Parts: sequence; C-alpha cells; structure tokens
Amino acid sequence: MAKNDKISQIISLMFTTRRLMHERISGDKTKSGFSLLQFIALKYIREKRPLMKELADFLSITPPSATSLIDTLIKAGLINRQSDPDDRRIVRIGITKKGEAYIKRGIDKASEHMRESLKKLSVKEQDELINILNKIIQA
Repeated sequence: MAKNDKISQIISLMFTTRRLMHERISGDKTKSGFSLLQFIALKYIREKRPLMKELADFLSITPPSATSLIDTLIKAGLINRQSDPDDRRIVRIGITKKGEAYIKRGIDKASEHMRESLKKLSVKEQDELINILNKIIQA
C-alpha cells in the first residue's frame, strides 16, 4: 500500500471512530437534553473557570454562540457567572454542584461506552492504542 493510501486510510478511520464515539455518547441527549458540545463546555468550565471569550476560543465557536450555549446551561442550573474578586468587571463562568453531578454521570456513561467498545481489544492492544494516541497527541 502506498504511503498516501495509508494516510488516507488512517484519516478515514480516525474520523469514523470519532463519529461513532460521538454518536454513542451523544445518543443519550434525549435523556439529558444536552449536546456533546455542551458537555465538553461543562468539563472545560470546571477545569478553567474561563471568561466567555476563552470558552468560545476553546470550542472554536463565535462569542454569541458561546453566550447562547452558556445561557442554556445557566437556566439548567449547571453553571453560573462569577465576578472576579480582584476586578469586578471580569466575569468568569463557574460550575455548580448540579453541574458537577451532571459531568460525573456523563463521564461514567462515556466510560461505559468506551469500555464496551474496547472489549474487542486485548490488554496489549489497549496499551498499544494508548501509546499510539499519546504519540499522535505529542506530535
């Protein structure tokens, strides 16, 4: 197989894998009412307590789209706006206890789906997959 054919095959497999994982994880949207993008936003908010612009940049969406996404999560009680104690003009986005619980349930569900998907791989193959993905990320 030519080098370009292998690269095309890898790209195709990566996109297909991402799509399938996305479908499995976000398939529960009807139960939770939230999208995978909103879940990713929640995780980022929990880790960084970002400004709106930082969240928009992280998600690669426009600030108005980020505002709409945030407003939905605020109405659901999953996040809140928090004034910076050092500069009241700065408003950060923070996670609530309800948001923490939602993230935990989402991670548990994603882990369950991933565990089910990886059952077909041996422990050695799982270790190899981890090493390969780490190398790709570091490259």
